Amino acid sequence: MEFYGYKKCSTCRSAYKHLQEGGIELEFHDFVVSPPSALTIKSWVDVYGQGIMPFVNTKGTRYRELNLANQNLSEAMWLDLLSKDGKLLKRPVLVTDGGVVVGYDKAQYDRLIGRG
Repeated sequence: MEFYGYKKCSTCRSAYKHLQEGGIELEFHDFVVSPPSALTIKSWVDVYGQGIMPFVNTKGTRYRELNLANQNLSEAMWLDLLSKDGKLLKRPVLVTDGGVVVGYDKAQYDRLIGRG
């Protein structure tokens, strides 16, 4: 599994630790240091099936700084922004063989571990 997050984010650290303690092997990608490509993000959006907005960190400082709440951006524009600024991505993003988990969803993580 691949884990995308931000090393300085306490939620990301907790989510990563939760999975590791459950015996899940992960590859950590810090998407603030190295944001995923627009093509990679698009593949997540397609698998997740709920559009681009679940991947946008609407509670983040960068979102507010750029006044993105008042913008009417297309999916292509969002993909471009997200691929250039990892702080705009909701975190963490967990990519599994069966799909994508956006945010720290303990119940889904426990199902992946086999506890649920």
